[in-house]
Amino acid sequence: MSVENLLRESESCFESNDFSGSLEKAEKALEAEPKSAVAHYRAGKAAYCSGDVRRAKAEYRLAIVSDSSNLPVWEGMAELQMANGEVAEAQQTFEQLLRLAMKSGDALKQREYLWRSAEAFDRLGEFTDAEEQLKVLLEMDLTKEQYLETLCHLADIQVKVEEQRMEQTVHQTIAAQGKNPGNLIRSVTSIRLGVDAERADEQDHEEGLADTLKEIVKRTVPSPVYAKYHEQHLQRFLSKLGAYTPRSALRQDKRAEALKECVKMINAPGGGCCTVFPYEAAIWLLEEQEELVGTNKRSINRSSTASCTNLHRLVSKGSRSNLLVRGPSKVNLLARPSFSGTLSTSRRSLDELPSSNNLQSMQDLQSTGRQHSPSPQQLNWYRGDSIRGVDREFIYKVMREHEEDAAAVRQVQAAVATKEGRALSKAEEFGRRLAHQFPWSPAASVAVGLALRRKYHGHSGAPSLAGHRKQIIKNLKHGIERGANSAAGWKALAELQYQNRQFQEAYDTAVSGLEWSVKRRRSGHETLTNFALALRLVVAQCLRRLERLEEAEYNFQVLAGWTTEGDSAFNELSGSSPLSIRQQALRGIAKVALERGDKQAARHQYERILGKALIGQGPPAAHWAHSEYAWLLFEDGNLELAKQQLETALRSAQRESMLITDSELAEVHYKLGRICWTMGGNQLTDPNQARAHFEAATQHDSEVQALAFQWLGRWYEEIDQDYQQAQHCYERAVALDDDDIIASEALEKLKAQGKITLSPAHSTRLADRIAAKKASAKHQAKNSTAISRIRYEGALERALS
Repeated sequence: MSVENLLRESESCFESNDFSGSLEKAEKALEAEPKSAVAHYRAGKAAYCSGDVRRAKAEYRLAIVSDSSNLPVWEGMAELQMANGEVAEAQQTFEQLLRLAMKSGDALKQREYLWRSAEAFDRLGEFTDAEEQLKVLLEMDLTKEQYLETLCHLADIQVKVEEQRMEQTVHQTIAAQGKNPGNLIRSVTSIRLGVDAERADEQDHEEGLADTLKEIVKRTVPSPVYAKYHEQHLQRFLSKLGAYTPRSALRQDKRAEALKECVKMINAPGGGCCTVFPYEAAIWLLEEQEELVGTNKRSINRSSTASCTNLHRLVSKGSRSNLLVRGPSKVNLLARPSFSGTLSTSRRSLDELPSSNNLQSMQDLQSTGRQHSPSPQQLNWYRGDSIRGVDREFIYKVMREHEEDAAAVRQVQAAVATKEGRALSKAEEFGRRLAHQFPWSPAASVAVGLALRRKYHGHSGAPSLAGHRKQIIKNLKHGIERGANSAAGWKALAELQYQNRQFQEAYDTAVSGLEWSVKRRRSGHETLTNFALALRLVVAQCLRRLERLEEAEYNFQVLAGWTTEGDSAFNELSGSSPLSIRQQALRGIAKVALERGDKQAARHQYERILGKALIGQGPPAAHWAHSEYAWLLFEDGNLELAKQQLETALRSAQRESMLITDSELAEVHYKLGRICWTMGGNQLTDPNQARAHFEAATQHDSEVQALAFQWLGRWYEEIDQDYQQAQHCYERAVALDDDDIIASEALEKLKAQGKITLSPAHSTRLADRIAAKKASAKHQAKNSTAISRIRYEGALERALS
């Protein structure tokens, strides 16, 4: 049989996977013609597929010796070398193949060998050579699909080239830093972030990865195959931010460019984006923008000796237990309130009001204060000191009339702003699209929670309900715990937990959020000072609720010293109402003073808040300022003024621009009911007065709900003489608060008088509870809420009788 026939039979056996038969036929052909390159190639191919690599390599070498220009032989050798891990030898083989293909003019083979040569260089770690091979390949005549595939391969290689260069630069910087011990020592992470930012900025001026990614992005949509290249392209814009000074105009321009790229990627044709990355990046950038906008409102006292940067340093030092605790301050940071700072929006609104006698006198007061030092009367009122020689009744009358006129204008402005602002903000739009397209994403859970909070906040005149807050907390917590990076999410979660009286959880969330903020800043991002201030406010509020008064007072004083008047940032993104950190800090100081029994100090702070609002030197006084100040007036026996202040608080709370929780609204109604009761007469007997307020206070879960049921039962018992309704109210009060001895004793009294009936078991339980509480109170009078309430109620009744 001829050699040609043997080779054909060998090929036929190989195609039918009979490798031993193919090898046998090739050996017979070699017996007839020992120097046949084709026979050696057939034998090597069959031996390789049979698993005899050594025999295959020997046969390929003999074939090359016989015919060094045989492309199939060289291809077989390269295939064997790549499979055997001999990548360097395979790369040399591909170079030989490329030379042979160029010599023969076979363009198809040239493209194939360039690609495979680049793969070999890639496996060897010689990324620069692989990059050169692919660039040569791109200059050849390729189809659209081939060109795009080569671009993607080139981008993968160039990413590795950039990583190598960055590592070299990092090591050089570390080495140079070690040679100059006197310089500031930077961490490896800081150096790496700086180098990454510089390289991202330099790539705009040189050929390389940036151009390749631009070309890929231009030719593709962010589908699953090409999403990573779109992400890398966007990441370049984000990395460049670190090359510019925080809060600088250049950095702001780069942030706008990055946000523009995010929008392009999100709104890509053909169904949009298939990755969550641009949504998260866009929300991240918008949060930084919100911080800068908030700073422009000057809620931070730049002239303070304690800078805002120190706030983050304070957070970053120490363990979690003493993170925000420095002990009580020995210096009164609030002794001299600063007159610096720009006028708030509310002040500008006041200037636009029609001039009346009272308003004109207030404007004269302001203009006089700007020209020379305030008079003693003005200074006392501004500082909240005792007003001597001034008619308090007149001051309160002016304040009420002024507040009512200003409230009308603010209400109109708020309605207009709400109407104009109900078009979805960018952050809200991105959040909703993220939640619809990637519902499993942690960021989507946070976006849903924030959207729900904004939705419930938008209900005009409706309080924030505990059930709604619980639903929002669940969404926010689910996203935050799974790693969502959202400053607005951290802030909203801490605030809502505090509003739902989950004080320990709110404290832990706020501290964790501050720690997250520090890590974020160390990563080269903008310092979120307003965000940190808002969380520290929650920390201080929780410390007071947890009865850690000295720590709470210190934090409130620091916040009041660091901030001036004006609303803080992150309100729109976190779905909360405008918040004045300084007002809240002064409020906290007042509450700490009240818990220590210092009513004069508390009154000082409330008059300070209301006085600055009155003369336009601060934001409008919130509902809580009127409500809490009214209770001090009530305890002093000034019932008429107290009621007027509470009615003002109720109107403020019902304005669309204000946010009040259900528990806060219930507290206002409870206080109004108590004042109407004490005033007596028609205020007490009219069902639309005291009873209506008590009923409103019982509608929501709050700290005064049990007290409201107790006083409502008392109204039914003493005024309406509806003993069944009174029994129902007293039983609800006892069910809500086991320590409510007053309601328990009222039930026992009604039973003893024969006005109601109680089951023996119920009666026994009431008697046992009363006896146990009184016995416990004898040993722990200071810690007993029930006894302190009895004493307080009794003392108040005696003072007002």
